[in-house]
Amino acid sequence: MPSTNKTGADKPSSDRKDKLQFLMVTCGFNVYWILAVWGQYRFIYLLVLMLIMSWWFFSVNWRFVLSASLIGIVMDATLYHTGFYLFPDGGFPLWLILMWFGFTSFIWISRKVIQSYSSNVLIVLGSVGGMLSYIGGNRLEAVEWPLGWVNTALMVALCWLALSYILLTLLSMFSASQRSS
Repeated sequence: MPSTNKTGADKPSSDRKDKLQFLMVTCGFNVYWILAVWGQYRFIYLLVLMLIMSWWFFSVNWRFVLSASLIGIVMDATLYHTGFYLFPDGGFPLWLILMWFGFTSFIWISRKVIQSYSSNVLIVLGSVGGMLSYIGGNRLEAVEWPLGWVNTALMVALCWLALSYILLTLLSMFSASQRSS
């Protein structure tokens, strides 16, 4: 629903501004994703620089970013320790941790547009998108799937289904607390 001014007239320019910002931030995050997944450790300094710049230019709720990133990192670490993931360097990668901070920052920065959609649609899109992201990571040889493609893809999709619900719940909670303060 478009926002209205004091006279009750629609303000579509604010809606357009949010969508334009969403498009620009999405493009920026896609560059971030490619640098992290394809570049891995070669571009760590760029990932850190991009994070600092996004935090500088956008108001980021640190509690949301830290909480949501920690949940995502624990999910990936669990999949790693249970044998679903294997990383080329043999350990749990720093670039993946930075990816979580970038992803959750992207969610926070884009929250107005994200929250304008149905939660059910976002949860399904999160599940499919999360799985596709890890398929992309597998194709770029950033992560191996020792338990096989089908088993791992299904497990990742299920994990991202639950994670999407959790992230949307956190986003709603932290957005509400930010509005009330």
